[in-house]
Amino acid sequence: MVKSPGDALLVAARILIVLIVTILVVSLVAVGIGIGVLLSIGQNKVYELISKAGAPEEAFWVVIAGFALGMVAIGFAASFFRVLHQIILSVDHGDPFAPANADRLRRMGWLGVGGQLILLPTGAIVAWVAPYLRKLGEPVDIDLGLDPAAILLILVLFILARVFERGAAMQTDLEGTV
Repeated sequence: MVKSPGDALLVAARILIVLIVTILVVSLVAVGIGIGVLLSIGQNKVYELISKAGAPEEAFWVVIAGFALGMVAIGFAASFFRVLHQIILSVDHGDPFAPANADRLRRMGWLGVGGQLILLPTGAIVAWVAPYLRKLGEPVDIDLGLDPAAILLILVLFILARVFERGAAMQTDLEGTV
């Protein structure tokens, strides 16, 4: 197939996705370092800070769990964009209906499902911690419920995966008859 390196949309998309993945990886490392710092400071020192808000001792581990869930969510997002980058590269190389792209779209759908599911326990943690943060004067206004637009995107990805499977099969049939 023909490679199309001059397609401005594909070039811009590749650059943007590489930038997004880089930011996500840096964020992943930063959250990991944050967990390490909290663990190294120790539960007692952190509890001294949060006890001012009336938080119970288990708040330390709830916060650690929240950070860990955040790392998982960031990992899902980075993987999602890496897979999207692979699809863009295949389009750039002139083979968008490759069977691998159907698998990639399906993988993106499952990453989206995972991302939505991780919001449920994360939202519960934020709801549990928010009153204590407000007592410390920290504004907390985070909505981590299921996102209808994300659910629609997930459905579209699974449907597109089937469309790409059919497109790849038709392309194979066509190549076999020529």
